[in-house]
Amino acid sequence: MLLDDGLVAPGQQIVVLQPRRLAARLLAKRIAHERGGQLGGEVGYHIRFDRNFGPETRIKLVTEGVLLRQMLSEPTLPKIGAVIFDEFHERHLYSDLGIAMIRKLQETIRPDLKIVVMSATLDTDALADYLEPAEVLSVESRAYPLTIEYSAGAQKVAGAPVWEQAAHHFDRLAKTHDGDCLIFMSGAYEIRRTVEAIQTTGAGRGCLVFPLYGELPPDQQDAAVAQYDQRKVVVATNVAETSITIDGIRLVIDSGLARIARYDAHRGVNTLLIEKISRASADQRAGRAGRTAPGHVLRLWSENEHAHREERETAEIRRVDLSETLLSLGKSGITDFRAFPWFERPTEPALKRGIELLWDLGALRRKETFSDNPNEEYVLTDIGRKLADFPLHPRWARLLLAAHDEGCVWHAALLAAFAQGRAILLPIKDRRQREERESILGDAHSDFFHWLSAWGMARKQNFNHGFCRQWGIHANAAREADHAAEQFRRIAEGQGLNAGPGPLDEDALRRCLLMAFSDHLAKRDGRGTLRCSIVHGRRGELRRESAARDAELFVAAEIDEIETRGEVNIILSLATEIEEEWLQDIFPDDFVTKSDVVYDKELRRVVRREERRFRDLVLSATDRGEPSSDEAAALLAREIVAGKLELKRWTSQRDDWIKRVNFASQSFPELEIEPIDADARAMILEQFCYGCVSYKDIRDKDPWPFLKDWLTGEQLAALNYMAPETFDLPNRRKPASIRYEPDAPGGPRAVISSKLQDFYDVDQKILTLGGGRIPMVIEMLAPNGRPCQITEDLVNFWKTSYEGVKKELRGRYPKHEWR
Repeated sequence: MLLDDGLVAPGQQIVVLQPRRLAARLLAKRIAHERGGQLGGEVGYHIRFDRNFGPETRIKLVTEGVLLRQMLSEPTLPKIGAVIFDEFHERHLYSDLGIAMIRKLQETIRPDLKIVVMSATLDTDALADYLEPAEVLSVESRAYPLTIEYSAGAQKVAGAPVWEQAAHHFDRLAKTHDGDCLIFMSGAYEIRRTVEAIQTTGAGRGCLVFPLYGELPPDQQDAAVAQYDQRKVVVATNVAETSITIDGIRLVIDSGLARIARYDAHRGVNTLLIEKISRASADQRAGRAGRTAPGHVLRLWSENEHAHREERETAEIRRVDLSETLLSLGKSGITDFRAFPWFERPTEPALKRGIELLWDLGALRRKETFSDNPNEEYVLTDIGRKLADFPLHPRWARLLLAAHDEGCVWHAALLAAFAQGRAILLPIKDRRQREERESILGDAHSDFFHWLSAWGMARKQNFNHGFCRQWGIHANAAREADHAAEQFRRIAEGQGLNAGPGPLDEDALRRCLLMAFSDHLAKRDGRGTLRCSIVHGRRGELRRESAARDAELFVAAEIDEIETRGEVNIILSLATEIEEEWLQDIFPDDFVTKSDVVYDKELRRVVRREERRFRDLVLSATDRGEPSSDEAAALLAREIVAGKLELKRWTSQRDDWIKRVNFASQSFPELEIEPIDADARAMILEQFCYGCVSYKDIRDKDPWPFLKDWLTGEQLAALNYMAPETFDLPNRRKPASIRYEPDAPGGPRAVISSKLQDFYDVDQKILTLGGGRIPMVIEMLAPNGRPCQITEDLVNFWKTSYEGVKKELRGRYPKHEWR
């Protein structure tokens, strides 16, 4: 329509953005067919590792990353007249980034550039506001009726793998439902197992069964979507959920799972995690069965579980690492990442984490600016510009770039594959076998090198499952690593790096890992412990089985946060020993020698110490004598305020006294009492700690004299009169306590708390403070000591609410007085 109606100038292209490579290629082929032309002529495509377009191409389907990279080389997009964002509801990170960059271009130097955003399920209001002025067009398509069936697992396959469940139900449903079948699985492995399981069923033996996912060769993808005279079963990832339509589908079996991109703190990069899909995604999948005729849908989960699933997926910008995105922005000339006109603004912690990683990788430096911009601005370094050219996460790009300089790209690609995949070495319970494997793998400075040896053993045996099982090697993980490493090598060669095989240089690889994981650098607390300090102020523990367990300094490729008994423990694994001189050679500007007063947790005292730090990680420390009394007092006070040192004689009564003081400060200004705020509290604690240097000196010391000195003698006497600790009630033998709440939402208040019977016959006029100026809030307690009524109007309480309170409590406490 855009092309035929002349809405795009002659010579300019219409670019259609697709979230997935498979969809971009298949849709380009379909459009070319419908236009009566050849693919690569008027209609073409461009995806990673594959392209088919020419000088006559006017409609080009591309993946989102391809357009962003084109914008880096051609910022004004002179050859493009319109950009169509398809399936925008999927809210991929690059689609969010792409629409923001295209919109900014349109608003500045390309007002002729047209933007179209399309989706079957879209929040049009928010998008129309963002693109204002914009037209909103709706097209209704015919939908055939669907029957939806839920299954929590049939008895025969209860607890079985999801592919066996799918095969069982297909065999059952194929007997009563016509047409082709589409089965949704989460990934290539699950798809292969499902295809095998379907082919062993009675119904499956009479069908054509095809896998469909992004990594398949193009001819196999084409075969899956082609039409046949014979019944067809397609087992696909969520690529078939919205992006493409497979003709003839009348039956859908949905596993309810998908691989979702999410930041993996475990590896410090984005990864794909198998998760339950949302209700919106399930509806999209179900709709595949009702395109050309009535259809049937089976969901392999219960209807109750479906009701509790998320309504729709969270946008990627809210769940992934942003370092690669920020690198693209930096390459395009954006310096203020926070002021960028995001369609949906990322969270501040995510922005900070992305900036911090790029800084640690040496990709960013602060821009010198004289503007009044409150945000920090950044520009790319030479390394950053090189990393931006890689179609990889910056961490892996930094690894390969360092490996080029060290001459070990071939092996570095393998390490990157290891770090992204499943563990290659499996635990062995038999002690003799475990020791035999350790003997074969040998001593190593890195867990990666043990994996490298195990991979080499498996590869020589062509990843034979029997051999691998014998030595505790995960055959499939080793094979997948081999495939992933080849992809990394192709990318490296595409960037002009020498990725040819060569001899193993362990020191070179260790230096490369340091450059990629310097933000995971850790130093052990001592030779007798696996506890360690980590860059950026973190604490952790090295996994006991690590090959680097004797290293003083190491980097960890994996960091796990494990919560036990309410505490979060950080466990480090895939560790590599590091030499300290490498830090000095590679990161000379990240060292600082600082003389400071610190609290030594081991000695439990304040000391003056000279520390040599890499970033904020202390590498070495030397004591330099005693601190001054002022320095020691200030530091001890800070440790107390932070809750790290406990004073045995600072009881709740001391906190209650501070609340009384603050109440009087607000309620009786004529007393001229200064409130005890956080700064005042710190000052009192410093006076309390003056002359002390250790925890032993302050642990049993009484803080009361120092608190009392905050007030003059006259103020203290006035406090005791105007805001006493207790109050005498006529019906109570002991005085009732008063609770002061200076920070109450409605303003400062004093609460007198006692049992309900203690307030019988009490005149409310006496329940005041400050010579009758301030009425107290009355908190009545049930016989069990719990509050049963709070009031500021005692007279009205007896007239209105009392009968209801009495009725409720008298039955439970009949022996008490109830008037």
